[in-house]
Amino acid sequence: MHDLQLFTKDLSTGSRRKLLQTIIVTFILTFYGLSNVQAITPAEQEESSRRMQQEELRRRSQQESQERRSREQSKDTFLQPEVKSTQETTLPVEELSFLIHTLELGGERVEKFPWLQDMLLPYQGQKIGKDGINLIVKRLTNALIVRGYTTTRIGIPEQDLSSGTLKLMLVPGIIRNIHFTNPDTRANWYTAFPTRPGKILNLRDLEQGLEQIKRVPSQDADMQISPGENPGESDVNITMKSSNPFRMTLSLDDSGSKSTGKIQASTSLSFDNLFGLNDLFYISFNKDAQQEGDQYGTRGNSYQFSVPYGYWTFTLSGSSYNYHQTIRGANETFLSSGKSDNTEFRVQRLIHRDQQSKTSLEFGIIKKHSKSFIADTEIDSQRKNVTANEIGISHRQYFGKTVLDVKLDHRQGVPWFNAQAETGGADGLTTRYKLWTLDTTVSTPMKIGNVEGKYSFTFSGQYTKDLLYTADYFSIGNRYTVRGFDGEQTLLAEKGFYIRNEWSMAVAQGKEAYVGLDYGQVSGSGTQWLLGKKLAGAALGIRGTEGGIYYDIFTSWPLYKPEGYQTSPYSLGFQLSYQI
Repeated sequence: MHDLQLFTKDLSTGSRRKLLQTIIVTFILTFYGLSNVQAITPAEQEESSRRMQQEELRRRSQQESQERRSREQSKDTFLQPEVKSTQETTLPVEELSFLIHTLELGGERVEKFPWLQDMLLPYQGQKIGKDGINLIVKRLTNALIVRGYTTTRIGIPEQDLSSGTLKLMLVPGIIRNIHFTNPDTRANWYTAFPTRPGKILNLRDLEQGLEQIKRVPSQDADMQISPGENPGESDVNITMKSSNPFRMTLSLDDSGSKSTGKIQASTSLSFDNLFGLNDLFYISFNKDAQQEGDQYGTRGNSYQFSVPYGYWTFTLSGSSYNYHQTIRGANETFLSSGKSDNTEFRVQRLIHRDQQSKTSLEFGIIKKHSKSFIADTEIDSQRKNVTANEIGISHRQYFGKTVLDVKLDHRQGVPWFNAQAETGGADGLTTRYKLWTLDTTVSTPMKIGNVEGKYSFTFSGQYTKDLLYTADYFSIGNRYTVRGFDGEQTLLAEKGFYIRNEWSMAVAQGKEAYVGLDYGQVSGSGTQWLLGKKLAGAALGIRGTEGGIYYDIFTSWPLYKPEGYQTSPYSLGFQLSYQI
């Protein structure tokens, strides 16, 4: 026993962990009557674990890519052209003017506009005449329009300016009614609009409501504001255009791995406005399309339900994924399999919007379960039951036709919902991590001659000071991160980033060719086991729609990779989808 203690003491932490896993697996296999089967070696078990972890990271990269594309394609509504506000406070010199010591803003609901009273302060102590009063009113009205209060007015009541006091009157623009012009519509404005009849009319509220209606793919809406019966009142008239709320989408691509199924097929069912709340629901089923039986395979499903409430959006989503593959040992073959289940609940709140930008806060809870099996026997050391919360801020800014999207998130492992206890092992790995992620996209139109095109730039990164389990690593080297690589092997570690550049040009109606140039690198303690830290690659492809079928066909090749890094000299890839 003393010799064994000396032996294990000399082993590194990683070697002791691998040795312990091998002993456990050997014991389990023997216990279940498999004494004639040689237990897999540490290298073979490590390969099984690596493949599962790599598949998990690939699916996460795919999900993040889909979420980014969804954000980029979201419809924004701006109901007025850009109006410039001014900080100018000088007034014209007039022959007939009065020294004004106090400027008062009165009127119904004036307490809702404290910033208007602040705008009047610089005019105190100035001589003001008729033109000066009109200029002040114009500046206040312009400030109201900039902030979306387009039906609120500033009036000038009769008064004696010789008293040294200038009185102005605010006449708020009130919403009398919100209704659909086509009464048979199934849409519900109540969950979409953050305002109600009797509230002060603000275009920002109406823009938000239209966006919440239009976020449903089968719905489109137009809006008009008409005068109400009483002065200052307005009616909001919404005209709906609806199409089939049910969609089925069939997809086929080669985004999988050779070990679990290269060709992946999926069927998605989408139900728009299922409960009449401007809600979205979809469920998707996917599996490998090669049908290799016990040799290898994958199957999974996912769902998402999302419902708005004015400036709030609530989303519940989940996914389940299973894989299996045959591992060849020294004398026998073993069936290695794994299962993971993820559930997420997110709340998003838009906190600011103007004529050119939107800013939102988001809070989310993420629950993950994962298990690994060899010969239908679970490997307890690879079981994970973890919970994390995520707090983030996202911002979209328009610079003319250029669009900037930025999303910054802080994720933290927490003990909520029966998450497994922190082991506090000597290796320092933790499920109570703290990490930051940043995702930035810039898209701008470009033109070469008479050909329209677009350039897009994407940056995605992760940073942490903690030692993470592999499932939380940042990875690069597939079609969703750094293109040019077949995805069978990736670089992964606790920290990292990648940059994607893409130039696309229209080549025909509904078709575009594109060129991609990508770079990425990883860092952290996990890199000590890697061949290198950096990858660079390029891609060339064409995408579009033909006969109702969307396609994306591309080839990619590595520009830089570490010595010994195994990947194809070039990769061909495709994605096909058809919506019924």
